Amino acid sequence: METTLARPVALRPRLRPFGLPSGWRVAPVVVALWSVPAVVALGQVYLQQVLTAQPMDWRHALWTTLPNWYLWALLTPLIVVVARRFRPGRAAWPVLAGAHTAGALGLLGLHALGSVAVFAIAGLPAEASWAVFWTHYTIRFHVNVVAYALAVAAVWVVDNRRRALDRERQEAALRAELAEAQLQALKMQLRPHFLFNALHAVGATMRKGDADAAVTMLTQLGDLLRFTLEHDGAQEVPLSRELAVLERYLALEGVRFGDRLTARVEADADVRDARVPSWVLQPLVENALKHAVAPYPGPATLAVRARRDGDAVVLEVEDSGPGLGRGASRAPSTGVGLANTRARLAALYGDRARLDLLDGAEGGLLARVTLPHAPR
Repeated sequence: METTLARPVALRPRLRPFGLPSGWRVAPVVVALWSVPAVVALGQVYLQQVLTAQPMDWRHALWTTLPNWYLWALLTPLIVVVARRFRPGRAAWPVLAGAHTAGALGLLGLHALGSVAVFAIAGLPAEASWAVFWTHYTIRFHVNVVAYALAVAAVWVVDNRRRALDRERQEAALRAELAEAQLQALKMQLRPHFLFNALHAVGATMRKGDADAAVTMLTQLGDLLRFTLEHDGAQEVPLSRELAVLERYLALEGVRFGDRLTARVEADADVRDARVPSWVLQPLVENALKHAVAPYPGPATLAVRARRDGDAVVLEVEDSGPGLGRGASRAPSTGVGLANTRARLAALYGDRARLDLLDGAEGGLLARVTLPHAPR
């Protein structure tokens, strides 16, 4: 089954004219930021009047102080354009110096024209002459140059921070895609391995002359594959679904081994809804059948258990074979199934999950998977 992974999406907000986010949602922030020096300047005027014991002319103070800074709020979109067009890393330092010198002088000119217009609206002296314009241009020249420089620096800082966040998010998205691709590859690796082993078992049954059993096995194999394909796609599934897959697989193998195999599945009710990696039990059961049941002619038992242990889910597959390291045919730490299971656990849960192979209480092998409990 071919899986198409989603590509990372653009994480930056769509920009409108002047580089501002859609809806002008940044406008209140800009006004609030320029309000800080405006209030400070108004406070300085008030303290000066108090210290000199002069009456406070609030109308004159407001019209001569606040517009100076709120004009900069109106000019901020132009500052953003210039700052983004000429920024470190995009232009050489001599070009930056020249561009922002010209930008500051030009925007200070617009600011002076705005100041003249504000004075005219307020009924303050504001003749349409070069002398009045020059007075407004120079009277706060040093303060306005610093204001322009701070605004440009703020744009650079905000943009650099946003680009860094974008890179982090895109890298995280790419890492997630890579992890998903690796998990999908591991998951798909199990299918041909399982199918090959199942068909090999069918072939062995036919060579024994038991054609009816082989036909039954093929029918049950088809049912198992149909069930898994109908519920395919997720890396994690409820334990109840994993047990349903396992029951079909044990039914298939039960035809092969007949009365010689006794298998039981026990799962506590409080873990049946827990999410577990899909096909996490089948490779463990397949490994037990291969090493503990198939090589020996006598009766064999297989127990599958699932229980909750605090914040963890414990899955166990225990057989009645020779145990760890006591059988010549046993190599439980190698093979596609176990290696694949360990790799998938590490990719999905990191060090919060593990697969342990232990000697069982009655001499067989105990394969135990411990993973975080995550209800559906």
